[in-house]
Amino acid sequence: MVQAHPPQTGDDDKIQFTCNRTYKHWITPQNASIFDTMHNGELIRPIFIVGSERSGTTLLRLMLHAHPRIAIPPQTKYVKKLYKRRLFFGNLAGEKNRQELARWLHSHFDGSTKLDDLEIDPETVRSAVLEASSLGEALAQPFIAYAAKHNKPRWGDKRPYYIKYLSKLRMLFPGAQIIHLIRDCRDVVASLKHMPWWKNDATYSILNWMEAIDKGLHARQTTRLDEYLELRYEDLVQEPERELQRICQFLSESYTPKMLQFSDVARYAVPDYKMAWHAATIQSLNRNSVERWKSELSSEEVSLIEWSCEKELEAMGYSLSGSAAPLKSARSAFRFAAWSYRLRRATANMVDSFISLIYRGEMSYRKGSETGSNV
Repeated sequence: MVQAHPPQTGDDDKIQFTCNRTYKHWITPQNASIFDTMHNGELIRPIFIVGSERSGTTLLRLMLHAHPRIAIPPQTKYVKKLYKRRLFFGNLAGEKNRQELARWLHSHFDGSTKLDDLEIDPETVRSAVLEASSLGEALAQPFIAYAAKHNKPRWGDKRPYYIKYLSKLRMLFPGAQIIHLIRDCRDVVASLKHMPWWKNDATYSILNWMEAIDKGLHARQTTRLDEYLELRYEDLVQEPERELQRICQFLSESYTPKMLQFSDVARYAVPDYKMAWHAATIQSLNRNSVERWKSELSSEEVSLIEWSCEKELEAMGYSLSGSAAPLKSARSAFRFAAWSYRLRRATANMVDSFISLIYRGEMSYRKGSETGSNV
C-alpha cells in the first residue's frame, strides 16, 4: 500500500511534496502530508461504485467514506452531462475552451448537477478546471475538492449507471478501481416501485438490471483484476466486516472498523432531502431489505422477473422460487420492450461513437501530469 509521509519541517510556504498537477489547488500546509502519497511514480487511483439503482450503492459509499483515506461524495449528475457536451467545449488544450467549460461548471453548482450537495467552493473548482488539460482532469476537480475538504487523499464517485459506461469511465480515468455492487433483481424492482424519482415501470427496471449484469459479466473477462471487483449486497449486509476487508484488499488499503460506523457518516454525508429513501443508512446494519420481494411483489411480477432473468439470477447466485412462466401476452410485451430498450441503447452508443470520432481533445485525467506514471 502507498503510505503517506509527513511534510518537511520549516516555513509552511516551503513544504515539499511530490504531486500530480491535478491536486495542487487542494493542498495546504495542513493536509500536505495526506496528499503527498504519490511518490515512487505512483498516482492515487480513483474509486467508482457502480451497479443497478437501489442495489445498496449508497450504503457502500458511506462505508468507504468512513475510511480515513477515502472520500466518496453524494451522487452528482455533472459527469455525464459534460461528457455528452464534450464536442461543444472542444479540445481543452485551448484556453478559451477551458474557460467555457469552467464557466458552465461554475454556473451549474445547483440542483441540475447536484454539485451543491458537495458543499465545496465553486470558485476554487473553476480555477482548477482552468488549468486542466484534459476532459478527465476537469471532471475530476469537484471530487478532488471534496476529498480535500475531508483531508483525504483518495477520491471517487458513486453513480449506479456508470456500469453501462465502463469503457468510457476507464478512458477518462485510467487505472480507476471499479466496485460493482449486485443485488437480487426481485428486490431491486420491489425497491424501485417506492422511489419518487424512478419514473419507469417494472419491465424497464428488469431490463436496466439485466444490462448492468451483462456489463459486469463482460467486465469480468476484459478488465484487470485490480481494476474491477464484484460483490453482492446480500453478502455485504450479512458479513460486512469480511466483505469490507475484501474491498480494502482490492483497493490496497488497510481495513478499519470505522467503516462499520457508516450511520454516523450518513448524518452529515447524505443530503437531508434524500433521507426519505435513505433512512436505513442512519440505522444499524440489518437484513430487513433482503428478500423483501416476497411480500412486496405480485406473483405476476415475480413470474416475469424469473422468466426473463433466469440466466442472470443464477449466474449471480440467486435461487429461483419456481414460479410459473408468465402469460404469453406478458412474454410478448416484454420481448417488444426489450427490443425497444436495446434499440435505444444501440442508437445512443452509435451517436457517442460518432462524436468520439470527431472529438480531438485529450480524455485521460492523467495527461498533463507534472510527475507520475500510470499504475
